[in-house]
Amino acid sequence: MLQLSPKAQEARRQYRRNYQREYQRKWRQKPENKEKQKEYERRYWECKAKQTKG
Repeated sequence: MLQLSPKAQEARRQYRRNYQREYQRKWRQKPENKEKQKEYERRYWECKAKQTKG
């Protein structure tokens, strides 16, 4: 792994974060993905509930 200055690391992190956010936003705008997103969230919360119950 190459050593980057803290500034460069931060810039890279921010770029990656923005890129992911953009990608997700575009993904969610497609109507066929809206259902997938709902399904995913439902499953996520079900899983969370199971975990907290122990």
